Amino acid sequence: MRTTFLMLLLALATACENSNITPHLSTDLTLRRTDPTTVSIVVHVKNDGDRGTVPIDVAVTTGATQPVIHPAAFVLNHQEVRELKTSLTTTASVQATLTVKEAERGLIVVTKTARVQ
Repeated sequence: MRTTFLMLLLALATACENSNITPHLSTDLTLRRTDPTTVSIVVHVKNDGDRGTVPIDVAVTTGATQPVIHPAAFVLNHQEVRELKTSLTTTASVQATLTVKEAERGLIVVTKTARVQ
């Protein structure tokens, strides 16, 4: 009885430990001027882990109050890639910041910045 209880406790502790592992992601933030008044923003997010991720929250901001890319939180399966695109109409230089967080705990996984003239 005592051995069974200890085995159950060990299994529970191992399961809880895996929930603290952050997702293994590779990200790419690309800004490209497609014409003199338009900037294209493309984000690639890939799960490099050997299992699905926890729900992740992706946001791209350009200094404005609202993010220019902010889809609902999503889960990436093993080796899955998600591509997010948008474009801005501006003649000024643009600096964009990509932030990827765990949706449930709010922990920042990745932060990148890119700029186009």
